[in-house]
Amino acid sequence: MNDEMSSKQLLHIINNRRSIREFLDKPVTNEILHQILETGFKAPFSAQLCSVIYTRSQEKMKEAGIHVYPTGQVHLIYFIDLVRLEKIMHKRGHKYGYDDMMAIWLGMQDVVLMIENLTIAAEALGLGSVLYGLAPLKADEIAKTFNVPKRVFPVVGMSMGYPDPAENTEVRPRFPLEMAAFEDEYRHHSDADIDACMKKMDEGFIAQGYYIKNKTKVQLEDEEDRIGFDKYSWSEHISRKFRSAFRRGDPLLMILRRHGFNLE
Repeated sequence: MNDEMSSKQLLHIINNRRSIREFLDKPVTNEILHQILETGFKAPFSAQLCSVIYTRSQEKMKEAGIHVYPTGQVHLIYFIDLVRLEKIMHKRGHKYGYDDMMAIWLGMQDVVLMIENLTIAAEALGLGSVLYGLAPLKADEIAKTFNVPKRVFPVVGMSMGYPDPAENTEVRPRFPLEMAAFEDEYRHHSDADIDACMKKMDEGFIAQGYYIKNKTKVQLEDEEDRIGFDKYSWSEHISRKFRSAFRRGDPLLMILRRHGFNLE
């Protein structure tokens, strides 16, 4: 019975996880934080190509180019870390000769697996979190602020703390399962399939008033914006983010090369 209840509780935590943007003025103790981090590093990876820098300083995060939610208690940045591996190899008398692109790919897997473990552990202990996805584009500022060497590269940032119960954030919609999980072979989506994906996401986000509440909208720079917040949907938002007019700054490939990765 206890095992069954524990399984149900775990599934409840995963299925009801939501991004938190308002936190209580309640410190996250070092004991709790270290427990969460330990659980994160229990993720299933072998080469240990992941490192984390954490800080309680909003000013340091701002200096690093990441504007965090102001009530967050702890802020973290997750890195692909090849430096530690290369030092271990040197100790063993080996010289690094791997494909850096593949190493980045494996390191990305380590980071993602670690974050998922950590996020679930935090939720189980009553904390919440929110991710900052543009950390790679701030790699120069992050390296300078946190004394990060070359060949250690930021993947994503995070703020963590105890959720403010006054913030009524809802669980976000996802694609219908059959549109993203396929048995035996890939599903080549028809127009009707794409309509079903858009309907599930768009109706859900509009019903929750997500973009209105968060005052989030990608502005168009090359044409008139004819969509008001009442009709501004997930598919419109994500399409605007991935269109060419939205891209700013150096391409990620150039930034990675600047940070010591050989991607010829």
